[in-house]
Amino acid sequence: MMARAYRLQSSVAFCCAVTTLGVVLTLLPVGRAHASEVTDVLDAFDVENPYDLSLRLRFVSDTRNASIGREYKCIKSDQIGATACKGGSAIQIARELEYHQVRNQLAIDARIGLYKDVEIYATFPIVLSDQWQHKFAAGVSSSNSTIAPSAKSESLFAVPYDSTTRSGFGDMHLGLKWAPFNYQRDHLSPTWVMGVDWMLPTGTVMQASNSGVGLGLHELIFFTTISRRVAQIVEPFINMHGNLRFAGGDSLFVSKGETQKYTTPGDVIGTKFGVTLLPWENLKRDERFEIEGGFGMDYVFRGREYTDIWEALASPKNPCNTKNGCTNTLHWNSAPDPLTGKISNTDGITDVEAYGRFSGWAALHYQPIKYFQLSAKMGWMSETPHYLTFGDYGRDLDGKDGVQKSNSRGENEFSPSFLPAVDTPGQRLRMTAADNFALMFSISGKL
Repeated sequence: MMARAYRLQSSVAFCCAVTTLGVVLTLLPVGRAHASEVTDVLDAFDVENPYDLSLRLRFVSDTRNASIGREYKCIKSDQIGATACKGGSAIQIARELEYHQVRNQLAIDARIGLYKDVEIYATFPIVLSDQWQHKFAAGVSSSNSTIAPSAKSESLFAVPYDSTTRSGFGDMHLGLKWAPFNYQRDHLSPTWVMGVDWMLPTGTVMQASNSGVGLGLHELIFFTTISRRVAQIVEPFINMHGNLRFAGGDSLFVSKGETQKYTTPGDVIGTKFGVTLLPWENLKRDERFEIEGGFGMDYVFRGREYTDIWEALASPKNPCNTKNGCTNTLHWNSAPDPLTGKISNTDGITDVEAYGRFSGWAALHYQPIKYFQLSAKMGWMSETPHYLTFGDYGRDLDGKDGVQKSNSRGENEFSPSFLPAVDTPGQRLRMTAADNFALMFSISGKL
């Protein structure tokens, strides 16, 4: 409850900032102009424009590169992973893996104006391909790796590892946007857009044993954006948003008991700042050329996620199995799975430490005629270093002697999601660097 309250307070602060910016922008001069792409809202029932419809086809290619390390106790003269100990005893991070992922997706965006400055929309995503691989970092091999050593009984998962090639219909989005203020109608006001976007778990949920692309989540994204033309060709904007995520359908994000602290991915709160330049615009014909750029920041709260090692950890082909005496993928010191009554094998989902994301983008929008638009966008995002395995031991149910396998009431207080091989301090996996690059091309038709 305290975490939710903190998030609410943060959201209120963001809204206050947006309101302040809106007041400032109303004082700036502006000529007649159309809304820029970031605050464009379709409408209906205007005298000159009884309805608005738009259909857009987008192709997006995302590339992710990351480096993964693992904690170890460093003793002088040891060589662990690609790191040599310099002396003393301490917990350090050994560089272990390099990660590479490419995801190609085609999306159809349908937009309909409902009333004046009120729009509903839907996005139908089709994942064409999604594949990733791990390999040893420079200087690492099975002779010094703690993840994939020569002895299979000590391995965590296979390296190198090539993922399943995933494809199919993804998790679609439904959304509603409303612009209570619009400088197209009132030149003394900025354009202020509010909205909510709902991601539905329509895709087949990703599991190590299938080729699905769905997350098994409901995600509600609340956002507000303000823009204002401060000169004939310049329009700055600011956006605030917050994401709430809940398990749905056949999700892997399920609670297995009261001793499990985290079930779903952490919520997100963030902001974006940017500017749109319009070097050419024909108001009478609704033709224009836009150059857009911006910067964003997000904070992702602690939770459970599909990480860059989830499939390798849960893969049926993982060399770590009980037949060769390997127990690294078992929740062996926790309570039995309440659904099966057995000690469970990991599904690859792990608790993740809170982290930040920083992003930037540049885009071009060209509308040569009123009913047709072309767009191209290039984006980048970086994540702050964080632990990919950050599970809690459990909950002290009786308030005595910490978390126990059997407390004073005979209860097992260990979390059923705690994975000792990677959640125990000194053995945790850490994302040391991660960068995402995206290219998007789209074509839109409007009525």
